[in-house]
Amino acid sequence: MRIVVPKETYPSEKRVMVLPASAKVLVESGHSVCVQAGAGSGISVPDEKYKNAGASIISDAIELYKQATEGMVIKVKSPSPEEFSFMRNAILFCMLHIQQNKERIFYLGSQELVGVAMENIRNERNQRLIDQTHLTGLAGVYFSIRYSQQIPDDMKAVILGYGNVANGAITACSRLGISYKIMRKSELKHLPLWLADMDLLINAITWPEKQREKKEYLVTREDIRNSKPGMIVLDLSVDFPNPIETVHSTTYQNPCYIEEDRVHISIYGYPGLVPITSSRIYSEQILPIALAIANNNGLSDIKKVEGVGAHIARAIEDPHKYGDWTAYKPLTSPGPKIE
Repeated sequence: MRIVVPKETYPSEKRVMVLPASAKVLVESGHSVCVQAGAGSGISVPDEKYKNAGASIISDAIELYKQATEGMVIKVKSPSPEEFSFMRNAILFCMLHIQQNKERIFYLGSQELVGVAMENIRNERNQRLIDQTHLTGLAGVYFSIRYSQQIPDDMKAVILGYGNVANGAITACSRLGISYKIMRKSELKHLPLWLADMDLLINAITWPEKQREKKEYLVTREDIRNSKPGMIVLDLSVDFPNPIETVHSTTYQNPCYIEEDRVHISIYGYPGLVPITSSRIYSEQILPIALAIANNNGLSDIKKVEGVGAHIARAIEDPHKYGDWTAYKPLTSPGPKIE
């Protein structure tokens, strides 16, 4: 199988999903790997290392994506509309987040693509096989400290949530010496009183779609206004609308904003703050799954592949399963198909 690894185009995204060590394994397994020139430059991995691993280096994006026809594209973020227009009749293996971005159903259908949503590959215990949620909690807390006027030993944090993201935040607080309180559901009604004495509010709750639609909040604007002066609001869930009324998304370039005189941080893709670590973990996690797909020559009978096959099958996003995929046509559609 031909496997294509593009350079990420999302602003300030430095990660690459396939490092040279994994590329070498794919090549030695009989597959061809094409890497876009400079794909690893953000984490100081030169093209030469990919060449030494047996990969080809291609500079032009259109030419690169042509190599993926009847093959597979592996990347971090979902492609931009322009990138979608460059590829056709291929497997797209990336973080798709279809439920939050329904227009991608149209992109997949118009370019004859089948997606494998990395975030949905889970084992029989419902654990994600490609997962950096713990790293999200770690990186988020470490990053937030730069906006504090106190040393961590003097800080108090309140944490909303119980999952891997929250565990990462708890680990970071413990390592830094931040005193923390984990809020139980039964205690949420008392949350405004806790905020009056907290230096850091950490949200790690995945907010259900019904609550988002109703714009229900656990923390209101008034709660933020009455919180301890200088409190930092760190949102790790990045769901919108959010359980915290004053939160909206931020980027690597503009990671924070001031609302109600409080610093707010809600970065889409916290592991990208530590791109070397994140790329290493992704590359290691992705390799066995990419091999299962490539060695099987695609997805047609992937559920029969022992091991991860059934887990991959549950993460397939075929636009035709949504019925009329053209109903999801976005305002900005991909360009013409690349022949």
